Amino acid sequence: MKKFVYPAVLFYYAEEKQYTIAMFDIEVFAEGKTVEEAVNVAQVYLDKYLECAFSYGIDIPEATPFETMIDRYPKNLVVLVESKLDDNNRAI
Repeated sequence: MKKFVYPAVLFYYAEEKQYTIAMFDIEVFAEGKTVEEAVNVAQVYLDKYLECAFSYGIDIPEATPFETMIDRYPKNLVVLVESKLDDNNRAI
């Protein structure tokens, strides 16, 4: 059983008072007023992305190593977003 975990980079926009979170490997972006909200929305979007990929037989890209993302974005918070689905499209 394969788990899907992707690094995500958080960006804070003071003018809008919100965070944008980016999972660049799968081109999924989400927003939230707090870090926790942005991460939670990103997890939901990750699950939806995977459901579509499973349904349509789309190849799912490998995640960039967490350490690589930290090196690329040293001024940003980088977190791991874990799907609630496995590679059989079942909740885990």
